[in-house]
Amino acid sequence: MNPVLAAMHRADLIESVHTGRLVLLNPDGSIDKSWGDMEQLIYPRSAIKCVQAAVGVEMGSRVSGPTMALAASSHSGAPMHIQGVIEILSEAGLTVDDLRCPPDWPLGPKEHQELLRSQGQKEPVVMNCSGKHSSWLNACVHSGMDTSTYLDVAHPIQVQIKKRIEELAHEEITISSVDGCGAPLHAMTLTGLARAVQGCVVAESGTSERLVIDAVRTHPEMASGVGRDVAQFMQAVSGAYAKEGAEGVQVVALADGRAMALKIDDGNMRARAMITARVFEIWGVANVETEKLISTEVLGGGRSVGKFKATF
Repeated sequence: MNPVLAAMHRADLIESVHTGRLVLLNPDGSIDKSWGDMEQLIYPRSAIKCVQAAVGVEMGSRVSGPTMALAASSHSGAPMHIQGVIEILSEAGLTVDDLRCPPDWPLGPKEHQELLRSQGQKEPVVMNCSGKHSSWLNACVHSGMDTSTYLDVAHPIQVQIKKRIEELAHEEITISSVDGCGAPLHAMTLTGLARAVQGCVVAESGTSERLVIDAVRTHPEMASGVGRDVAQFMQAVSGAYAKEGAEGVQVVALADGRAMALKIDDGNMRARAMITARVFEIWGVANVETEKLISTEVLGGGRSVGKFKATF
């Protein structure tokens, strides 16, 4: 049984708990602290997007600045994100019809409501992974690869992504599946995930991995959305890189090489930010902005009757 990492206290009763696994790495890649089973495999979901985007850049994707950040995003579906996806596709002579991600509503609640009010429909272009997909398609055009099969596990882009993940995580991939966006998804240990992201952050200047990380850190809201907690972490702590993934996954790496990876057992996303904020506190880089995310008030009749907070 993995330990409780966050708990909701209502008056004198612990009402709900979230168990999970968490690992903190030293700059050299060794484990500093860990909670829970470090051997059990996880799916990293979108927390591995920096590697996926870096391979796209390496293989010819002509993205830069904001569009490079978008290539590594789980975006909210705001106008700036949609326009960015269209720009990436247009640069390669493609359109939104070339996207192979499924139709979806915007990930951002505000953006979702706005699309509903305008009587819009689910579309691939508003799907939160469309930035990654458009960048892969752009790379296909400029490197002479097939655009219709870019999600196949045997496609050159996907073969290289798997290879690069293994190199950065220092692990062999033995189990694979398909992510929600239709892309190949590879299982790894939580420590392997932390090392893969750490490797991107400490990569040499000018490498595809470092270019992607720098773009995300420079344009955090393009890589997520306005008001998103991952953007807030990067805006609050200079040099920090943060990315969430579905089913309660979170990664963070600091400019000095320290890194963390989190998996919440029940897949609930609500404890993810407060656990991450607690890690910033452990690292000694917390500030007023990160402390805003470290706990939430539990309300009863409109007044505070408890706290929802990290427990470690």
